[in-house]
Amino acid sequence: MKLVGVLMTGLALAACGGDDDGGDEGNSGGDLDGKQLGSLTAEESQAVCEDVAASATVTKEDVCELAGAFASAFGGADCETAKAECMSQPEQPTEGGECATAGFADCTATVAEYKACMTAQIEALKSITCETPLDTSGEPPAACAGLDQKCPEILGGPAGGA
Repeated sequence: MKLVGVLMTGLALAACGGDDDGGDEGNSGGDLDGKQLGSLTAEESQAVCEDVAASATVTKEDVCELAGAFASAFGGADCETAKAECMSQPEQPTEGGECATAGFADCTATVAEYKACMTAQIEALKSITCETPLDTSGEPPAACAGLDQKCPEILGGPAGGA
């Protein structure tokens, strides 16, 4: 299901950031906005991913709202109960580490298209509450149209087009 892929991509981005070791390679993600993802070096790809992850602020409450909405939509559980159970769990430390950039190879979307999509996904995740119906259409946010068309594997779709 494409929706799950889109949501998991957003959550993975939010979780992979954080560790800023100050080791800037001379390129921040913003300096690369016009480049195609497939033309980036490994260091540039990592910088872009870290730039997006650093701007993604997803709270435990955001994650628990999402868990509750999923439990309600797909598991038949009560959203508020699932959210409360999630909130009562101890905080899990987030580990930094390598951001997933494998989908960048051969991707013709620009860094700017990627960043716009990832930002829209994070905002879509953060907007999900127990009071709002979960969009199960499987369609990524509108800001992801270019990325979905050019590099659907980044959003969890099949390679070669959506």
